[in-house]
Amino acid sequence: MSNIVLPDKYYLSHFFELIQHLERHYSLVLEDSHRKFLTSFYGLSETAQCAYVRMINRKGRVFAANSFAKYIEIPDYLAALGELEANHFVSRLSENDKPMLIEFLTKTELAKWLKKSGVRVSSSEPRGDLILKAYENASQLVLETLESFSELLVQRNFDELDYLLFLYFGRIQRNLTLYTLRDLGIRQAYSLKTEFSSRYAELQDAKNDYFFHSEIERLSEDQNEVEIWSKLAFSRGIKYSPVKDQWLLGLAIKFENVNREVTITALKQCLSHPARERLVRLFYKWEQPETARSVLEDIIQDPYCDEELLFAEDFFARKFGKKKTGSLTDILNNSKQVTLSDVYLKKPEQGVIDLLSKQGYRAQFTENYLWLGLFGLIFWDELFDSSSSMLFNPFDRKPADLSGPEFYGRNEVVIESKLAQVNNPAAMEFSILKTVTQHYGKMNDLFQWNTGLATLVLDFIKKSKTKNVAHILRTMAKRFDVYHSGYPDLIVEKNDEISFVEVKAEGDSLRYKQLSKARLLQEAGFEVEVLRVKWQSDPNQVYVVIDVETTGGAPQSHRVTEIGAVKVQGGKVVDEFQTLINPERSIPPFISKLTGITDEMVQTAPKFAEIADKFMEFMDGAIFVAHNVKFDFSFIQKEFERAEKSFHRTQICTCLGMKKNFPGLKSYGLKNLTQYFQISLDQHHRALCDAKAAAELLFLMTGYKEPNPKPVLEPMLEHVDELKETV
Repeated sequence: MSNIVLPDKYYLSHFFELIQHLERHYSLVLEDSHRKFLTSFYGLSETAQCAYVRMINRKGRVFAANSFAKYIEIPDYLAALGELEANHFVSRLSENDKPMLIEFLTKTELAKWLKKSGVRVSSSEPRGDLILKAYENASQLVLETLESFSELLVQRNFDELDYLLFLYFGRIQRNLTLYTLRDLGIRQAYSLKTEFSSRYAELQDAKNDYFFHSEIERLSEDQNEVEIWSKLAFSRGIKYSPVKDQWLLGLAIKFENVNREVTITALKQCLSHPARERLVRLFYKWEQPETARSVLEDIIQDPYCDEELLFAEDFFARKFGKKKTGSLTDILNNSKQVTLSDVYLKKPEQGVIDLLSKQGYRAQFTENYLWLGLFGLIFWDELFDSSSSMLFNPFDRKPADLSGPEFYGRNEVVIESKLAQVNNPAAMEFSILKTVTQHYGKMNDLFQWNTGLATLVLDFIKKSKTKNVAHILRTMAKRFDVYHSGYPDLIVEKNDEISFVEVKAEGDSLRYKQLSKARLLQEAGFEVEVLRVKWQSDPNQVYVVIDVETTGGAPQSHRVTEIGAVKVQGGKVVDEFQTLINPERSIPPFISKLTGITDEMVQTAPKFAEIADKFMEFMDGAIFVAHNVKFDFSFIQKEFERAEKSFHRTQICTCLGMKKNFPGLKSYGLKNLTQYFQISLDQHHRALCDAKAAAELLFLMTGYKEPNPKPVLEPMLEHVDELKETV
């Protein structure tokens, strides 16, 4: 595909596209200040307009004038900036701009400014410490002592611009990157709709949502409690909105250990889950059990959702009903347990699928995909294609009304008419295939298109005609934000009967969200089972223990110089693989010193692509084992990617395995472990030698060999092993 070259002033076209969209659809929610901003922008010369849009696409609000010299389409940038200053789009620095200035300056510039203003600093202080020192001494910092003072400008009209961008995108968005990605072909160029309406019909609704989005962004900032109380008082009179609840939850979390009263007030105002769950847990933690009990009783009487109800019933039973364990633990403890080979260690769902297949079942991993795909295909028109669907610009991929109860309320009649057809396979087949034919591949944030999606959902509908699938879809339509996820991992079929299985490997916990979806499926007539997975080493399982030597620590930029691997089965080494690799780049001197592998040694060695098939054959059917396995696996996988081949294997880490099986040692670096357990390591940092040593650790982990430790582990430095573990 040829490279796309954007026109010189592409960004200016983007900005005009945005503001003209706003003028067409949002005139009712613009105030005088926003109209004045647009009028002033239209009155600028084209070069000044270019300078301004270049400015808003950059990070921060402080700019050095000479940084605009690189834009060849703005030949007289000083005149353009002067015009912006005359029209109040930029200004010189003022005392109020010090916080922005402090964040803008480099470490060197900041240190000089502090020194010239009489603040003592040392050359070794990191920039973060200098920033803190600048804030602490802001009152004595003199702007005029800053060397670049005369060159710096501050963007103005920031609030007006921020609000306009918010109206368009529905969130705080301070650049036009999406337009650029669209023009480059990176983001899908066509939209789900061609005609749009306004996101807001009332000015006050727009201002309220803008307020809460802005406050969510400010949660990380220090805000005094008087300011917070005033905002809580203001928010009390505003009707429910998802973004308001998001802010209230964030505020409660921030003040949880600072001001209990703020936290309680915020959680009580929040009208969505998990606000009351958090309130209950906090009251109980703060030794106010009766208050916690009262909130629990309120939830049980009128829950926001099934997930909240499950929590309340469970918590009440454990804390006030003297029940020793919770319902989630009970369900797990009472669920069926299956034993799988550790070849499925990182993919237990596939292990259960293969086990069920041997028992005559047909199973596949669908989790949320089945339900999201079914929901999206049945209600595509209402979600994306109708004139009333809640998409407000060409970049929207998820209807805004799915964040609350509005989707069902606005489309109840047509939704119910479609749900009445769910148990009619012929009608559903016509409707779903029509949607797939017309809209396949269109990007959306509900589900990903897949060639097997239509087959999956149609087969499911056909075999579930005796079940109340409509009940599940109706529940999703009423509160998609609550019921779009948490569904069981597997769909299972035997004798044309459909059931569901949630897979829980050792250490995994069951969540209320998952339990609520299981209950929803059971209400619709489906059987739902939880299967616990226990791991077992298969004596016939083949493992390949691998070590790679590389030119550095990052697989994206560094290359493999040597592979050493030993194949083991039943506690014995049955084969070996070793080769130097031409990394197609130089080996740094310190790496050569560490490994003994030089540029001369790999000059005539094969490239990875030349041995990829042979190595893949050596790995066939085996589990990938290494000491700090993420390091070695990431390098091997990246090399296969460069050779335009895929590489996926179940992985076992001997470092983690030794920590689990032999806890309490001072170090789990390969060299230290081999010394402690008296394992041979003649050529450390040569791949085959290290792989053989790691294989001995695997034998210890799996019980094929008895440990023979030294009395005391000698402290040693393992730079490369630490590097691997970090990576």
